Amino acid sequence: MQNTLREALMAQATFDMVNTSAINSVKLCILPGVYNTMKMTQDQTSKEVVINYSDPAALVNAGYSADQVADDSKFNPNAIVRVTGVGRVMFRDFLNTVQRVGATVNKIIIQNKSQSQDIYDQQIEIAKTVIGAKGGTDFITLQNYVNVNAYDRSKITIDLSEEPLELTPEVFMALTIPASAHFSLQFQFNTTVNI
Repeated sequence: MQNTLREALMAQATFDMVNTSAINSVKLCILPGVYNTMKMTQDQTSKEVVINYSDPAALVNAGYSADQVADDSKFNPNAIVRVTGVGRVMFRDFLNTVQRVGATVNKIIIQNKSQSQDIYDQQIEIAKTVIGAKGGTDFITLQNYVNVNAYDRSKITIDLSEEPLELTPEVFMALTIPASAHFSLQFQFNTTVNI
């Protein structure tokens, strides 16, 4: 399948995700909504105080399930799930964009890079966060997008073009990452580069 030039120029963000635990799955919060996940820590090598965005305490206190909040691995080297931007994208850039102006997602593409297919047995949890209450939750079941007739089952595409997913500053998004899982998660946005 070939991409058109318009598809090739579409704005996108791709992240490589690896669960470094061989025995434990991790509920990874991708977007924390209105909750503050910043935490000051001391870098063990340089002894400098650094800020990371991976503290799930505020989310857990509000009733959301999360073991870890996504942040670039270089800012949180002790994270169980390592998140690395692919190309020129950093996870913090994606997070800042959603929290400042929002984004409209046309497609979510998941490329499995491990032998296990357990990542496709998961659901992407999406909710609107509201201070003082827990908003309703929706789920995207990944198994619904596995094409059993496809030769290459390592990739699924969640096409949202008919009903795009609006990522606003209030959106909570999470995904359970199975033990030893390695995959890429790509968001394609409803904007193109004009030349």
